[in-house]
Amino acid sequence: MNTPRLLLALALLLAPLGASAAPDGAYAAELTARAREARLAGETKWLKLLHYRPKGKGWRSEADGGGFFLAPEGRTDPAAELEADLAAFFAPEPPKGQHPQCRFPARYRWLKERLAFDPARLPERACPDFEAWRGAIDAEAVSVVFASAFLNNPASMYGHTFLRLHRRGGGDALLDYTINFAATPDTSNALMYTLKGLNGSFKGEYSLLPFYMKTQEYGSLEMRDLWDYRLNLTPSQIDDLIRHGWEMGSTHFNYYFFTKNCSYQLLTLLEAADETLDVSSGFFWGVIPGDTVRVLQARPGFVEAPLFRPSFVTEIKARRARQTGDELALATRLGREVTDEDLKRVAFYPKERQALILESANDYLRYRKGYYLQQSTETFTAIHTLLRARGRLGLPPAPAPVERPTPLEAGHDTARAGVGAGVARSGSFTEVAWRPSLHDLSSVDEGYIPDSQLEMGAGRLRIDHADRQLYVERLDIASIVSLSPLDPWVRKPSWKLSTGVDQAKELGCSGAACMYYALNGGMGVSAQSRLLRRELYYVLAEADLGFGPILPQDWRAGAGGTAGVIVDLTARWRVLGEATYIEYAQRSAPRQRLRLTSSVRLTRNTEFRVTLDRRVPDEEAGGMFFYFF
Repeated sequence: MNTPRLLLALALLLAPLGASAAPDGAYAAELTARAREARLAGETKWLKLLHYRPKGKGWRSEADGGGFFLAPEGRTDPAAELEADLAAFFAPEPPKGQHPQCRFPARYRWLKERLAFDPARLPERACPDFEAWRGAIDAEAVSVVFASAFLNNPASMYGHTFLRLHRRGGGDALLDYTINFAATPDTSNALMYTLKGLNGSFKGEYSLLPFYMKTQEYGSLEMRDLWDYRLNLTPSQIDDLIRHGWEMGSTHFNYYFFTKNCSYQLLTLLEAADETLDVSSGFFWGVIPGDTVRVLQARPGFVEAPLFRPSFVTEIKARRARQTGDELALATRLGREVTDEDLKRVAFYPKERQALILESANDYLRYRKGYYLQQSTETFTAIHTLLRARGRLGLPPAPAPVERPTPLEAGHDTARAGVGAGVARSGSFTEVAWRPSLHDLSSVDEGYIPDSQLEMGAGRLRIDHADRQLYVERLDIASIVSLSPLDPWVRKPSWKLSTGVDQAKELGCSGAACMYYALNGGMGVSAQSRLLRRELYYVLAEADLGFGPILPQDWRAGAGGTAGVIVDLTARWRVLGEATYIEYAQRSAPRQRLRLTSSVRLTRNTEFRVTLDRRVPDEEAGGMFFYFF
């Protein structure tokens, strides 16, 4: 036997498996030439994997972290980045950190498929960290989860979306993982938080978290309902999503509240997994979480019917609604203080009713003390006592029968345009209206948080026919109203906050000369009844501040209040009546206003509204047709 030849043959056979094998320069050049010839750098998949967008005559990636690119000019040159990646895939194992094949498994997989890599000439590296990560996720399906709006947090006023990765074989959904994109704030100041979020000063980063942590954050701590929309992705697309999700750990994206936000970046992640998707490029003014769900639903067969996950408060109210007056009174006392006397009273009820009382009492106690792990010894003792009494009944937990609300896609679209006409004391007028987002109190609540208003950039432009002048009748930079009906357990204030340009018609003026800048806020109480279909009554104490040359001394400050009622006559017809009185410290006429609005929802995205408005000394009446898009 020729021993030297045998050793040489073994060395050639094992060389591709060695970590320190020399790169095959000829093969790297061959692959690069084939990639150029096939123009792979211009293919949709590659552009989406690198998050490129057209910029002028070229490209620019939206990824802002340098670790996402291997070529110096990779952020703006897809071809240079592709060739740099190909070269890096031939590199020997680094002394520390991940090999490029492991850092960018989605890119490697796609290029391997498109160029048919020869494993003998381009060894495939072991990626234990990535494989362990992917194995822990073990996803067989993907959902977009929509968390309903939370008006008390500027970053969540429009809701939030994230991806849920369903584990293979099912099991407890709470053990699934989620992919979330969010800003990494460096300030707790509300004003600075808002300003930095508007100009992209925060880093936006992807994170992988267990689903139970998201349900606790949204469903228990912030009391927000969740809607789970399962997507029809193929196994290969799901694997691409997981691989690309791993790649996102090497970069960040500048975070903008209204444009490059959580919902936008999740859409681009889905587009990288399914290159046939084109759902992120259609947003111009901004990206709102609810709109991203709608744009996914617009693709036939892509989104399944949603699964509703009620918040802790929603379940509390559902369980409470099943009790009689005496049972509710007993559960309320136990939720405030667990006493032996009240526990003995529980025993007089049938076992099923005992279980309901004890569960409801525990609900109320947990809500009062906050849904946190750290609690006082007294609170832990009370919870333990209630749970022990419940356990002695030997009955399985009874799920609260929660009435499923209307999903967000049933509501009107986000943006709104309108045209209308009317008559005032000075004569007739014509108006056009616009609103980039989102919803106001006069519109039917279907698909939106009941009794809430969130408007940004809403304006009305008026043409006064008598004076032949064009001016801004109203421009709301922001207008937020949250009316929470009085509840014996869930204590939430009713409040409002608005700022923008208004007309000081109480001074006897109108038109462009009457405009001033206003800031208004208030807090109060709301209550509801069902004398007809449903009525909501509210009273708010208000503070009002204004600036403008029409005002005495160019500014004014005052206080007063607003009282109103919202009546839902039918599922499509709503009437809003409101009275406001503000007294000012300066020598300025008080604001006295009576307003009655009747809105009829014609179709999902059309509405007709009639308004009678008396702002002493002015009076007007008008109608407007709105179209939502």
